[in-house]
Amino acid sequence: MAALPEAQQVAVKRPQLHFTAKKNWINDPNGLFFDGKQYHLYFQYNPNGVGHGYMSWGHAVSTDLVNWEELPVAILHGDVADIFSGSIVVDRENTTGFGDGTVAPVIAIYTAAAKDDTNQSQAIAYSLDGGTTFTKYEQNPVLDRGSKNFRDPKVFRYESEQGSYWVMVAVEAIERRVLIYRSENLKDWTELSSFGPQAAIAGIWECPDLFQLPVSGTDQLKWVLIVSLNPGGIAGGSGTQYFIGEFDGTTFTPDEVQEGWDSLEYESLKQGRWLDWGRDFYAGVSFHSLPVGQQTIIAWMSNWDYARELPEDGWRGSMGTARRLDLVKNLDGKFEIRHRILGLPAAAVAQTAVPAGESRIELGSPALLELTVDAEATDPAVLSLFRADGTLISELTVEAGLIQHRREAGKVDHELYASNQRMPLPAGSSGLDVKVLVDHGSIEILAANGLRSLTDQLTGESAPAYATLRVAAGANVSVKVQAFSDNALKLNA
Repeated sequence: MAALPEAQQVAVKRPQLHFTAKKNWINDPNGLFFDGKQYHLYFQYNPNGVGHGYMSWGHAVSTDLVNWEELPVAILHGDVADIFSGSIVVDRENTTGFGDGTVAPVIAIYTAAAKDDTNQSQAIAYSLDGGTTFTKYEQNPVLDRGSKNFRDPKVFRYESEQGSYWVMVAVEAIERRVLIYRSENLKDWTELSSFGPQAAIAGIWECPDLFQLPVSGTDQLKWVLIVSLNPGGIAGGSGTQYFIGEFDGTTFTPDEVQEGWDSLEYESLKQGRWLDWGRDFYAGVSFHSLPVGQQTIIAWMSNWDYARELPEDGWRGSMGTARRLDLVKNLDGKFEIRHRILGLPAAAVAQTAVPAGESRIELGSPALLELTVDAEATDPAVLSLFRADGTLISELTVEAGLIQHRREAGKVDHELYASNQRMPLPAGSSGLDVKVLVDHGSIEILAANGLRSLTDQLTGESAPAYATLRVAAGANVSVKVQAFSDNALKLNA
């Protein structure tokens, strides 16, 4: 990759609450699973540099989904194929025969992407040491359609009255189709059905996931299919849409059949169901081995519009926070996904309540801002984040029915980076609670009790360290700011 322009030669401060690799490039999360003690995060990784290439699976583990220990590369690219995205399952019944009778083998199912771009097929590798080291199956690939764009297998165990078996969802990316397969042993696969094209189809489909979610306050479970889309996301470029319905072990049937639309216009796109309304939430997938009531995902916090050209400091790319998901039925009887950010400290080191009017707060560490907007509020609440030199980094506006986040170009010299994201809020809200998590290089906004999420990078920024937050809020808005390190908050009302 050519040297970055001078405007991009900046120190990139590492986030404290998000995973980054020690060095080099990362993108999609892969093979998320919980072993009973630790969460495992695998990810697309270039062992040779900060650009996209030589794709392999990096590996990190955590006990709290915030503090990660990076381990050696788990699956290295080969001479013939790169190791693209995929998933991991624990083969407790030893259906593969890879187990030795003492430990359940950990099986990685991934896309073997030919280095000459002629084919993408699905392959497996197995681990007998809990997922640290893997051996590639000698008879790979296990599923080959002869396609250049068949990728991103997500596998889970399906339980039925007739028995259990493995199910894979993968995509024919250009066709905008999710293909569903069945296997008894993870080696031999039979196609069951396909889904799509439906809803947003302006870009290719990638990184599907199919899982159950509980409906809040009930005993009901629904199936959810998430599909990443690039371009054609709601905020431009990369995005993730979802479908809610039923899965009978063979076919996913959505509650609502939608015609496909290939528009890139915001007014058209907002009719869809979006997992996140920001620029930087892509390729999210769920953890294997967590109970349905603890369904958790992690997404890559970037966008293919500009990911390859972002500032770097020997490393490039980060993950979003872990999110626990469930479903809520809205006023018109339809279901929507609700997010909850996991892993934040139980208690803040420092916190302050912000009085009405205009206030300035000096932030010295990552912080969580909580806004409560009364139903009678008429004026918008505006939160503006400034650098130490007084220039604007980003601005968040909260008003009845709508949240907007405006991101300045700042340290990023790319024409698509500066942007204004709009997130309509659910109808019928009698008040509004908004949580804003600010870390070095990012902002994540949850609103309407987690029914809306907006994730944006603030790449190359040292914010919140040595940054000023300006809060302009009326009497019907309360604001509380919590910091997560020893740097005390300084309020200048």
